[in-house]
Amino acid sequence: MNIPENVLEIMELLRAAGFEAYAVGGCVRDSLMGRTPKDWDICTSARPDQVKAALLGRRIIDTGIKHGTVTVLFGGEAYEVTTFRIDGPYSASRRPDSVEFTGDITADLSRRDFTVNAMAWSPERGLVDPFGGRDDMEKGVLRAVGEPELRFREDALRILRGVRFNVSTGFEVEPRTAAAMMGCRELLDNISAERKRVELTSALVSGNVRSAFTRFREIIAKVVPELRPAFDFEQRTPHHCYDVYTHILTAADNCETKDPAVKTAMLLHDAAKPLCHKFYDGKDHFKGHPAAGAKIAAGVLRRLKFDNVSINRVVGLVRFHDVRLVGGMPQMLKLMGLLGSGMEDIFGVMRADTLAQSDYLREQKLALIETGRMNYERAVKDGLCHDLAGLAVRGADAEAVGLRGREIRAGLRYCLNGVMNGDIENTAEAEKARLAAFAEKLGERKRA
Repeated sequence: MNIPENVLEIMELLRAAGFEAYAVGGCVRDSLMGRTPKDWDICTSARPDQVKAALLGRRIIDTGIKHGTVTVLFGGEAYEVTTFRIDGPYSASRRPDSVEFTGDITADLSRRDFTVNAMAWSPERGLVDPFGGRDDMEKGVLRAVGEPELRFREDALRILRGVRFNVSTGFEVEPRTAAAMMGCRELLDNISAERKRVELTSALVSGNVRSAFTRFREIIAKVVPELRPAFDFEQRTPHHCYDVYTHILTAADNCETKDPAVKTAMLLHDAAKPLCHKFYDGKDHFKGHPAAGAKIAAGVLRRLKFDNVSINRVVGLVRFHDVRLVGGMPQMLKLMGLLGSGMEDIFGVMRADTLAQSDYLREQKLALIETGRMNYERAVKDGLCHDLAGLAVRGADAEAVGLRGREIRAGLRYCLNGVMNGDIENTAEAEKARLAAFAEKLGERKRA
């Protein structure tokens, strides 16, 4: 175990005050797997007031004092220190109604979700592993601690955590645990949208999701029911070799990013295909599915309490994921104006989507995406105008030729289209002349 010095010092201060102290949970699991833990949690026989006394002089925040947790700020890092505890009854499938502090590390570990997370370590005792977590880890097995159904009825969020651990570790969920996860999935209705969002996005960025999201697709559908119509929905077209849901998951796995918004866009990018489906000419067609999918994505993300910036990014990526980049630089400039910051991600989304299709015209599709990327990079390098802010004229210039109200924006859009299409240069002189011509045409229509 490669324990950070800060963690060792906190544990030593607690031991010097007469208490037991252990690194516990995910940090122990990750260390034994040769991974670098994201967080280091400490459990101790000391009560919160005793922790504060033992760590006198350190900054301590009462983050979960009711449940025995304080956060120690030390060396520029934050460490949760929690008293050994036994959970009381659970009445809402999320948190215990009460906790009882205990001096027994084994009792504390017995309340945890999976055996690989129910291990602790200290310099004196080494590994404490009463439920066989290390053996399960070495066998690649994910197993609930104790009775699986009880664990998930206590805290239904553990169901999604099980899916996430299946993704992140690659461990096989043993049959009784898997059956209990599926059997208790209705309890996910009791879990807050925010908590479900965190687990879903954490799973999406943890590794390849296709296997886990296929085996536990009914659990995923409890969080995103909009995906259920995609299950087993065949795509009888030379462009595809998978059903819609399998294509979605394959595309998500192909997308080489750890960005939660982009991964969420991949999960939702073809969600509207079943709704837009028509069959003619001997094959399936899904016309309009990107626009319809953008509406679905907006609803899903609002329900799961995503922030507005993420919602706008995801919706934009879904809306434009299927654009065929055959229009050269004018098309690219228009796309830049519509998609904004999402341009940094759209090419990766398109490539991942293409690689999840059949081999039919694959190389041509990838070549178009790469040409589009090069056009985008050239547009950025050359500072080419792609939005109203980049024009040489402003609203005052539109007013000067007699435009009013909504006419002003329409005139500026007319100038922008001329610049992006290469009809005029991005200069004040050329754009003022175009505004004047627009105002004249508008006046003629009014007079007519």
